[in-house]
Amino acid sequence: LQQMELLLVNKLKWNLAAMTPHDFIEHFLTKMPLAEDTKQIIRKHAQTFVALLLLKQSFQSFFFFLSLFFLHTDIKFISNPPSMIAAGSVVAAVQGLHLGNTNTFLSYQCLTHFLSQVIKCDPDCLRACQEQIESLLESSLRQAQQHNVSSETKTVEDEADLSCTPTDVRDVNI
Repeated sequence: LQQMELLLVNKLKWNLAAMTPHDFIEHFLTKMPLAEDTKQIIRKHAQTFVALLLLKQSFQSFFFFLSLFFLHTDIKFISNPPSMIAAGSVVAAVQGLHLGNTNTFLSYQCLTHFLSQVIKCDPDCLRACQEQIESLLESSLRQAQQHNVSSETKTVEDEADLSCTPTDVRDVNI
């Protein structure tokens, strides 16, 4: 079975050793002088952001050719390396949790500067990535809220259509 799996992976030319943003999150957290419970909270939120981005990228790549047809593509994150996405997710997590208020290392300027030095990029590029991540999260939350409201409306309409009799006696013709 393992030989068949390896054959399939080789034929498809998949790189199973590719680095992902999740790999970088752990690397960044080990370099940060923080308590373990704080790191755990940041890890959880940053991984959630990364999962959201990767899910969006999966849909983008699947519908890439369809979107080319309509001349509308959203490839904001495809051009960013995994380290940039991870660093932006960590900054977004810290900002969303308001941890910068209690720890000077986690202040927006200090953390952005630190992570941009670790990944060797311009701090402005990291800020732009972080803002894109926050924008995506905001739009996803808005869509989820709209979906919940529409499903609640459907449920109320469905309940109104239910018969008051246990076996729908009104529908039986004798």
